[in-house]
Amino acid sequence: MVKPRIVIYGTGRYGCDCVRMAQAKGWPVVAAFNRAGSKVGQDIGRLAGLDKDLGVIVENADIADYQAIEADIAIVTTSDRLSHNIEGYERLLTAGLNVLSHGTESYFPSAADPILAAKIQRWAEDANVTFTASGIWDMSRIWSGILCAAPCIGIRALHHASRTNLGMRKVHAELAGIGLSHKAFQATRVEQAGPIGELYKLVPWQVTAALGFEVVKVVERREAMLFDRPMYAAGLGRDIPAGEPAGLRVLVEVTTAQGVSAHAHIELGLSEKDQMDFMRWTVDGEPGSTVHVDREVGSVGSATSMINRVRDVINAPPGIQEVFRLGPAKHSAFDL
Repeated sequence: MVKPRIVIYGTGRYGCDCVRMAQAKGWPVVAAFNRAGSKVGQDIGRLAGLDKDLGVIVENADIADYQAIEADIAIVTTSDRLSHNIEGYERLLTAGLNVLSHGTESYFPSAADPILAAKIQRWAEDANVTFTASGIWDMSRIWSGILCAAPCIGIRALHHASRTNLGMRKVHAELAGIGLSHKAFQATRVEQAGPIGELYKLVPWQVTAALGFEVVKVVERREAMLFDRPMYAAGLGRDIPAGEPAGLRVLVEVTTAQGVSAHAHIELGLSEKDQMDFMRWTVDGEPGSTVHVDREVGSVGSATSMINRVRDVINAPPGIQEVFRLGPAKHSAFDL
């Protein structure tokens, strides 16, 4: 098979993971972009930890000539919010590049921001390219929910639950509000969306819509995760006292025109030492059904999921194509 030519837009952890995986498969990385800073001017191979040059120098994303790029797809790993990514999407799509994003809101753009989604759709259609988002959610949250309903001939309700340990790295602990005072947590994570509020509601919303139900209302509530004993936050290097915010709990209710409801109970915070991250879907229906996914903490699952979607995105019709329209993701073990 023809090897896809890859562009990396955002050279952080996920972008560098994708560089290493593409290199292992012999897929050429032909360009790399990042915001102005110390990464600009470095060879992407060295930056990704390959201990060798790939001959691709990281360019300043704000001044690069995108029209000169000869590539098949751009992997974007910059931000979860559509509003933060939209400028980059315009640059890449209007240059005729398929776009595969790691952005959370990009999984379901029409639900996150219909106005920006319409722009993305127009750019992609005009350039005859595809826009998709993928990552660990592809299999563990989106497709696991769709497949859970596959054996059912009747559905009354859908239930999604997950636990993600965000205490191991400082940046993740801060996203979840771990260690904040109750007052600060209430003000910045409950009363305001904060850095990750309003993102996880897109999971039950997308799965419910993918199953063919007409979603008429989605409500997200957020609250602090509390423990009755001190919990150690490795990313912060200290204990979180009993009764203090130790993470963010997201509760979502989805209402459909058909009367079927969807519910989500998502915990993003500290975990017990022997607890593994998990994602679970349960269908209350005829018959009942459950899919449970255990996974280890780490970025590699998101990067491998994106790499495994590269060919799907290149071969998909133009416009926004959410992952539920592309079919279940497949491994790329033989794609060498």
